[in-house]
Amino acid sequence: MKFLLKLFVSFLTLVISNSVIAQNYPNKPIKLLVPFGAGGITDVVARAFAEPFAAELGQQVIIENKPGAGGNISAEILKNSTPDGYTLMLTTIGVVAVNPHTYASIKFDSLKDFTYISTVAETPHVIAINPSVPAKNLSELIKLAKDKPESISFGTAGYGSSPYQGMEILQTATGVKFLHVPFKSGAESVTNVIGGQVSMTFEAIPVVMPQAQAGKLRVLGIASVKRNPAASDLATTAELGFSGVISGSVSGLIGPAGLPPDVIAKLNKAAKVALSDLKLRANLQAQGTSPEGSTPTQFFDLVKLEHSKWGKLMSNIPKQ
Repeated sequence: MKFLLKLFVSFLTLVISNSVIAQNYPNKPIKLLVPFGAGGITDVVARAFAEPFAAELGQQVIIENKPGAGGNISAEILKNSTPDGYTLMLTTIGVVAVNPHTYASIKFDSLKDFTYISTVAETPHVIAINPSVPAKNLSELIKLAKDKPESISFGTAGYGSSPYQGMEILQTATGVKFLHVPFKSGAESVTNVIGGQVSMTFEAIPVVMPQAQAGKLRVLGIASVKRNPAASDLATTAELGFSGVISGSVSGLIGPAGLPPDVIAKLNKAAKVALSDLKLRANLQAQGTSPEGSTPTQFFDLVKLEHSKWGKLMSNIPKQ
């Protein structure tokens, strides 16, 4: 009886504590972790999202870039943080759905260690190469790679990142093998393609297009079902004869497991309001990114679906 009484008191204390947290939340700045370096698509979305999100919550949102291990470092920090709503992360599907199948020593369980709050944005990828690569279109690039397997290198933001996913899809669809070179962010991978350290990248449209327009990259196509208004002259992979090669970056807001339901509701509402902000929408859409919100359940269901899909796709590939 004493044990049951102590258990009940502990439970009651937790319920009361969570209720107090939710009522006063937020009453101090919120830290938003970004699992990749500055300048990549996740960072771009985070900085656009943070301003209207903070305005709705009435507190400052401080962005902290914590790149490394394909986003795993940020995810581990988030997992170990206090579940009070003051440490959040703008994740990608790759971090929570692909990394568990690509890294041997991962220290989090995507389906148990996080609270899924809302999706935030979706951005299609474009295939871009250094102008010195002797390929004027995607078919010629595939032929080069087939003639000399792993002679064409590609940069990404790391194993499990959305560009890595895109390249896996391209390799599977075409039967070719490229040489993977991981970096800490999409922006860093693009810089190395421009410098000639790697041959190509499969990156988000806002990260690539300014460099392509400056003549520093050659874009071979956009990996989406339909053309993007921000770059309407770019042919889709389907138009180029590669209909199965569809890839993009989906980002979303998550917290550690155990966030109080009222805090989750406040954060989801604030995300919804932020994503309806006309300035944010115009800013992201001009760069080829679509603001896309969701309910917590919809986001979690998407992660479970992608987690299962990539588990099957990566089952025969050795973990890093």
